[in-house]
Amino acid sequence: MRSPIRSSPRRRPRTGLLASALFAGQLAVFGATMTLAPAPAEAAVPETKKLALVDLQRVLMETTQGKSAKKNLEKAVAKSSAKLERKAADLQKQYEDLQAKAAMLSESELMRRQQELMVAEQELQELYAAAQEDLAKKEGLLMEKIYKNASAIVKTMAKNEGIHVVLVRSELTVLYANPQLDITNKVIVAYDKKFK
Repeated sequence: MRSPIRSSPRRRPRTGLLASALFAGQLAVFGATMTLAPAPAEAAVPETKKLALVDLQRVLMETTQGKSAKKNLEKAVAKSSAKLERKAADLQKQYEDLQAKAAMLSESELMRRQQELMVAEQELQELYAAAQEDLAKKEGLLMEKIYKNASAIVKTMAKNEGIHVVLVRSELTVLYANPQLDITNKVIVAYDKKFK
């Protein structure tokens, strides 16, 4: 006699009310553990009484010293550019002269002159680079001097007016600020009085 084999029923996923009740129970336990956890301690932030902004770019460009430095730099750029342009025009003339006479020159003479022009062109490129570096260095020194002077003015002004924090106003650091916080005009006036 064969014994009947009972096939075990497949386990079905819990659905319906039973699954909802289990999920709600787990959620309640999870929620209870979350509410029992200690609340994070809040960091004590000191209250700032007074804040101000300074646009240093305006200070550099609008003070008397800044305007003078800008004019001096522009003169140096014009002088350097004129000198370099004369050398470039002379070099261009030499190239044109060589092209016109190339058919009449021997191959060795042509190669020698081409080599000289290539050396002259390389020297001209080096002069351009040196001139740019020199102008950048002069500009940096002038701007550093003005920045240091402006910084001293701002520190004195902050102490006198009870300002606790002075920020540099720029598009990268300050997205919005009330225009009443901007003390740039005061800094420019005080700068021009102190550094004539």
